[in-house]
Amino acid sequence: MQGPGGAMPGGGVITSQSPPFAVPIRYMLLGIVCFGLFAIDFGIQSSALAQGIPGAPNVVALTHALTLGALLSFVMGAVYQLTTVAFLIPIASVPAARWNFWVYLVGLVGLFVSMSLWWSTGFLVFGFLIVLSIYLYAVVLIVSLMKTAVRGPMFGFVVSAHAYLILAVSIAVLLVLADSGAVSALNNVMGELIATHILFAVGGFFTFLVMGFSFKLLPMFTLSHGFQTWRQKWTMGLAHAALWVVLSGIWTHLQALFWAGAIIGIAAFVSQILDIRGIVRKRMRKKIEPPIRGVVVAAVAGILGLCLLLVRVLWPMGEAGWQGVVMFYLLGVVTLTVMGFAYKIVPFLVWTKRYSKSKSNAGGKPVLISDLIDLNQSWPVLIGFAVGLIALTASAAASWKPGVIGSSVLIAIAILVFCVQILKVMEPAKLGKELQERD
Repeated sequence: MQGPGGAMPGGGVITSQSPPFAVPIRYMLLGIVCFGLFAIDFGIQSSALAQGIPGAPNVVALTHALTLGALLSFVMGAVYQLTTVAFLIPIASVPAARWNFWVYLVGLVGLFVSMSLWWSTGFLVFGFLIVLSIYLYAVVLIVSLMKTAVRGPMFGFVVSAHAYLILAVSIAVLLVLADSGAVSALNNVMGELIATHILFAVGGFFTFLVMGFSFKLLPMFTLSHGFQTWRQKWTMGLAHAALWVVLSGIWTHLQALFWAGAIIGIAAFVSQILDIRGIVRKRMRKKIEPPIRGVVVAAVAGILGLCLLLVRVLWPMGEAGWQGVVMFYLLGVVTLTVMGFAYKIVPFLVWTKRYSKSKSNAGGKPVLISDLIDLNQSWPVLIGFAVGLIALTASAAASWKPGVIGSSVLIAIAILVFCVQILKVMEPAKLGKELQERD
């Protein structure tokens, strides 16, 4: 059943190091469910979003429903699976990964409620659980990676991402201590701490992770061989430099540093896009599937997001301006990349579990990954999402409330359709039984 390079029908690679099916798929299922809940909340709150108050409890809760609930949950599951494929190692502790899920779930639900109600005690209790869970996840991954013999830029991207995740969570602890009054001296730098937390989480963890795994997944899903890889280390170096220069700008308030950081960041994305072009040119697949095109568009969105940062520095718009920049980057780069790869990763995992051992369909033919989902159906979702995001950004900049509401609803619909498509692949009834067997 294997194609060139160990590739499977429809794309993918088998590895004996993979964790039990229940470990990654449980995190991914939580991520998809939270994607759907975020979309519903995003549509409901579209009117409030038009007011541009980033610090409002409902907006803070909504943002973390996306980052912690949807993106991080899905990414944790995907990383547990992909790390074993990319680095040819087992994860350091399967029991820790399995039980950590329940700690994370309780912390996530409690923290979302606490943010919605701005409940200080809830911040401390459930924030502690989330911090503990994320630390444990990052430590398990880093300990696992220390055992691999596969080194290079991708190793650097993934290790760096998890180091930035630890820093982002540590800054969140300081924010909770300041907000609860335990360390009142931190109130003087709350703005800088919030900006640093966002920078480490979005610009550090998510950006480094999607860049690093893109260099593995794009060749895998396009069956690309023989492309140049020398530029990847420059991409990583530029991404690190951009992040720390912007961080210097946050704490010194020198606009020149924001400019320098944004320009270096643009250079990093240009370098990544040149690498992607090299991968695509060397592919064996004739057709580039819609989700893969979505990942390429996400890299372009990275450049646009940093251009927005430059505009924001030149044209101050208060907190609402920063909200627009962060939201565009988070949705345009991180979310679009995760959605694109989800269309490929989830069907592969489900196929490997249920159909890889010579099971046949009603016609007596082997079940292929392409039988689980028609990827052409992802076109309307990805286009609707991208159009909605552009319209949302433009409407927010113009303070046009009907435009913000309409585009938010369009994004919400696109995400909900995406969730339905992925859940159909998972088949919740079958998945429920499989997860019970593992427990």
